[in-house]
Amino acid sequence: MFVHMYTRFLLLATLACSTLHAQRKTYTSVAVKPTVAYLNYHGHAARMARLEFHEGKCYEGGNVYIQFNQKRDTIHIAPDTAGISVFELPLPGDEITRETQLYVALGDYHASCIVAPAKQWKVYILPHSHVDVGYTDVQEKVLRIHMNNIDEAIKIAERTQNYPAEARFKWNTEAIWVVDHYLSAASETQRNRFWNAVKKGWINLDAAYGNVNTSATSSMQLMHMFSKGIKLAHEQGIDIHTLFQGDVPGASWGLAAQTAVTGIRYFLGAPNAGDRIGNSYLWRDRPFYWVSPSGKEKLLFWQCAPYSIGYTLKGSKIPNFFTVEDPVPFYTGHPSDNFLNPYLFEYLDKLKGFPYNMTLLTWAMSDNAPIDPELPDAVKAWNERYASPKLIITSTAQFFHDVEAAYKNQLPEISGDYTEYWTDGIGSGAKEAALTRNAADRLQTATAISTIRGKQIETDNVWTDLVMFNEHTWGAWNSISAPADQKVISEWNYKQAFALRADSASKALLQQSTHDENILQNAIDVYNTLSVTRDGWVRVTAVGDLVKDASGNAVPSQRLSNGELAFLVKNQAPFSKQRFTIQRGKPASGKELATVENNIIKNGIYTIELDATTGNIIRLEKENIQNFNLADSTGLNIYTFNDSLAAGPAHITIKEKGPLVASLLVTNNYLTREIRLVAGLDKVEIINTIDKQPATGIESIRFLFPFKLDQPQVRYNIPWGSITAEADQLPHANRNWYTIQRWIDVSNHQTGITLCSPDAPLFEIGKHNKDGDWKSYTEQSSYIASWVMNNIWHTNFRKEQPGVATFRYALQVHGKYDPYTTNIAGLEESQPLIAAPASGAAKEQLFFRIKTGNVYVENINPSADGRGVIMQLVNAADKPDQVEITSGSIWQTNVLEENLQKLQNTFTIPAKGVMMVKIIK
Repeated sequence: MFVHMYTRFLLLATLACSTLHAQRKTYTSVAVKPTVAYLNYHGHAARMARLEFHEGKCYEGGNVYIQFNQKRDTIHIAPDTAGISVFELPLPGDEITRETQLYVALGDYHASCIVAPAKQWKVYILPHSHVDVGYTDVQEKVLRIHMNNIDEAIKIAERTQNYPAEARFKWNTEAIWVVDHYLSAASETQRNRFWNAVKKGWINLDAAYGNVNTSATSSMQLMHMFSKGIKLAHEQGIDIHTLFQGDVPGASWGLAAQTAVTGIRYFLGAPNAGDRIGNSYLWRDRPFYWVSPSGKEKLLFWQCAPYSIGYTLKGSKIPNFFTVEDPVPFYTGHPSDNFLNPYLFEYLDKLKGFPYNMTLLTWAMSDNAPIDPELPDAVKAWNERYASPKLIITSTAQFFHDVEAAYKNQLPEISGDYTEYWTDGIGSGAKEAALTRNAADRLQTATAISTIRGKQIETDNVWTDLVMFNEHTWGAWNSISAPADQKVISEWNYKQAFALRADSASKALLQQSTHDENILQNAIDVYNTLSVTRDGWVRVTAVGDLVKDASGNAVPSQRLSNGELAFLVKNQAPFSKQRFTIQRGKPASGKELATVENNIIKNGIYTIELDATTGNIIRLEKENIQNFNLADSTGLNIYTFNDSLAAGPAHITIKEKGPLVASLLVTNNYLTREIRLVAGLDKVEIINTIDKQPATGIESIRFLFPFKLDQPQVRYNIPWGSITAEADQLPHANRNWYTIQRWIDVSNHQTGITLCSPDAPLFEIGKHNKDGDWKSYTEQSSYIASWVMNNIWHTNFRKEQPGVATFRYALQVHGKYDPYTTNIAGLEESQPLIAAPASGAAKEQLFFRIKTGNVYVENINPSADGRGVIMQLVNAADKPDQVEITSGSIWQTNVLEENLQKLQNTFTIPAKGVMMVKIIK
């Protein structure tokens, strides 16, 4: 019966339009397509369909006859001399609750489609310009564009302040790097105008200093990534709780762990559209509360569509900001052209089963591009035409406020590491990356020594440089295709300077922390900057070979091949300084000896044997650990270049003969590898040095460690904690390579090996995949590859990095895996005992003592007000642990060093928890 009625309807439509037959038609057929949109139509919201003209345009117009939802309607299309390709049809009747068929007729042409129910949408549009510190042009020019955008944004916000609320302009600065430089260069009038705009909501500040590879940052760098912005805003009575990360796919789980420290509770990710992002796109529009490893903190995370939508739709249709010498905001005069129609309808239609009625799109004209000054007018016109989706120009803060207000109790809670995809950029600046990693460790050592000695040093600028080296822009857009281009060279020099400054400044601050005006002759102070009693060895430049401790007892020492004097330090107390004197005389030996003979090194704990042909470690044995060889038959510390064993035959010589330090030196053409043992110390030291030649093509350099261990489980250190590979990773995270902070551990139920490196953060589990072949699952393996150098990407990376580069490793064989002792091993490697010319009192110490079980001190430094000490504490274990601080007034604090909660002298940190405390004298 219904089909019969439809036939009569089509016949009437055909008769009514019969006069059009003789008129010109350039289209050959029509199609009707459903959308999720609603039109503002005669005072109500009418569901919208698109009538499409195929093989040409409609010029003459006519009447469109519609049958839908048990209703009929006629819509007139006016003649148009320019012709139209699409006409948006309002559909009759109420909102549908089930799939309903739509029929239309225009002249001789008929079409139908199925229309599904659709919700009323709110789509938040976040205006920004993606901050690449370089990439598109030299950094100075890039910075000028972003700073100018702030002034332009304030003008546009003033111009649109009386627009409907949804269309009023807001600007998201994206990175505090821009704001910091803007305020430094601004006049007082500009600064006042800027902060007034922030307080009005015209300018939004997100706390991150830049778009940083967070997995590559240390725990302290991760905290300092936010501190500048938080402090700048706090001075104005403003709180920042948001993080915006553009371009970078993935982020460290450590971000969720430090919410109580930084106050960052919201994280908007707008990653790259598809360049080496693996499966990370599957997290788009799947918001969740990102629960910390302890389960006590959470961060609301929303990954939106790629940040490049604005460029794709409009930015590519206006002047190319990559090539314009001095780009400025561009007015087309047609704000609604190249906007969100029909992209948005198609995008929302794909969100099948999406339980929320809101989402967000970012709007940027390009990387480092001027602002889009026409966005408010485009949004205003859109909302006048469409009842849904309703567009709302937003800030990160406003969006998350609205999300939580609507859906706080419906959002899922998920935990795990969103392992990053782009940290392999580190390998394109390997020497500089090693400099920054060591500078960060040196800076923490310096602040610890200054705390022990009651001194104050200024570190903020150095932390900023360290954070900025890990900003995701490693090179220019044409760094691979045109490495000799002057802009490419200039951009790398700017990037490299972060590492060089941090290296130089951290060394100066370490010296400042240990030195006073009066230096004692023939005396050395040794500092332990960790919260544990420890053994170690130090090297100094001194006259005399006999070393004595403060009690006059001789300690084991040895003159090394390079002329330095090495001596052993045993049982040094936590956060302490110990004084030694150096005299002429025969060096003392200890009970344990380090020996070397026939390519075999021993120190009473380990036996290491090298293959005479390759120089690889073919025997790794430790006393009392099942007494078996943990080296695979192919050996350990294998050098490969593009998967080939390219170093040539080995030449092995003895470098250090013992009895304190014994080592073998392996030389293969441009590669040297020193394998070293120290008497009485539980580790194997490896120092690999490459004299790198310029690249002629694609290259990857690895050192392979295929351990012989059955049923292995791999764990590794991330900012503010550690994770189990695969088990603690989010779905769709990167599994091709990993980024360690201090250590990676391979263990089974009774034996394991901890591998530390202060220089080389990238590693792979098992044999690596080819680029683009993204793993979805990590098969556990005892085959570990340290990936030290590469230039594999078509853009952004450095093509060449010739010269000498050194990569150090420490191996420690152990029994059953223990998270606390493994983290301590990593700390000891990254913050070794420090020897310095003696100065000041013979004994200097903290005004309190700290006792813990499985909690370690990640960092210690004087409080900003000089009244006490700040510590960041991490519980490494899977159970709560108590901390006892013997004296002082103890407070839980944050990055602003505010007194948040009074603590007793004994307090508890939850399993895998993080806490920042202040101890006031």
